[in-house]
Amino acid sequence: MRVLRGAIAEWGASAERTAVVIGVFDGVHLGHRALIDRLDPSLAPAVLTFDPHPVEVLRPGTPPRLITTLEERLKLLDEAEVELIGVLDLREIKEMAPETFVNQVLVDKFRVNQVVAGDDFRFGKDRAGDMALLRSMGGSHDFTVESIDLVERSGEAISSSRIRGLIETGHVGDASHLMGSWFTVTGGVIEGDKRGRLLGYPTANLRPPRRKVVPATGVYACNAALGDRRLHSAVNVGVRPTFGGGELLIEGHLLEFDEEIYGEELTLEFVEYLRPELKFDSVDDLIAQMRQDVSEAATILRTVPSRM
Repeated sequence: MRVLRGAIAEWGASAERTAVVIGVFDGVHLGHRALIDRLDPSLAPAVLTFDPHPVEVLRPGTPPRLITTLEERLKLLDEAEVELIGVLDLREIKEMAPETFVNQVLVDKFRVNQVVAGDDFRFGKDRAGDMALLRSMGGSHDFTVESIDLVERSGEAISSSRIRGLIETGHVGDASHLMGSWFTVTGGVIEGDKRGRLLGYPTANLRPPRRKVVPATGVYACNAALGDRRLHSAVNVGVRPTFGGGELLIEGHLLEFDEEIYGEELTLEFVEYLRPELKFDSVDDLIAQMRQDVSEAATILRTVPSRM
C-alpha cells in the first residue's frame, strides 16, 4: 500500500489508472467497505481520506472523538486491499474550486478511471461540487462515476456518528458488528497504584487516547494484543469509586498472564459490555465481583474469534 501525505503538489502521480472512493472513513465501517467493494477490480483500488477530521477545520475547538486514529484507519484500509491512499488536509483544499480538485487531484495525481461515492457526496469550495459535476467532468476526462446508497442495518444507515454513539453508551459489540472489526484502544502501559495486584487481579493500565472516543464507564470482555501475543482480558473503564475515585483509566486484567509490561504497547479489542462500574461496600465484595467478571469474560472470549 502506498500512502500520499503532505502538500498535494508534492504527491507523485499514480503509475496505474485507479478506481477511487472519497471520504473520512472514520472506523472503516461496513458502509465504507461497501464503497470499496464497488471499485472496478481491473483498476488499482484507491481511497482519498482526511486528516485532521474536516470538523476540526470547519469548527475549530470542537474536534470529534474518533473511532480510529489515522494509523488505525490506514491499517484497516490496507487489510481491505486498498493499494493507494491520499491523505487530504481540508485546510489545503477547502477554498479549491470543485473543477480544480478534479483536475489536480483525481486526474493528475490519481489518474482516475472510476469514482464511487454516495449520492449526497459534496466537495470543493462551499461544497459546490456534486455527483452531477463529477459525471459531467468524467465525460471530459475519461472516468466513470458510480453512486451507491447508504448501507443500512436495523432500518438505520450505518454511519460513523451512529457507531460513535454506540461506543459511548457501552454497546461495543453492536458497534463492532457495524464496523466489521473490533473497536480498539492502543496505548503504552503506565504504572497505576498497584492496588489490583494486592487484590489478586493485577492490571495493565492505559490512559484514554486524547482524540479517540472512549467506551462508557464499566467492565468489558476484551481481546488483547501485546506484540505478537494474543490474550484475553477483563477491562474496567472508570475511576475506581470504591477507593474514592481518581482519573479515568482503562485497566485491563490480562487472563493467565503475570509479567511486568510497563511502557509496552497494548491493544485492547472491546468485545462485550459486562456491567457498569460500581462502588462496593467492602473490598471483599469487590474481589468477589472481580472474580465473577473474569469468569464471565473468559467464557465470552472463548466463543468469539480472536480477530473479527
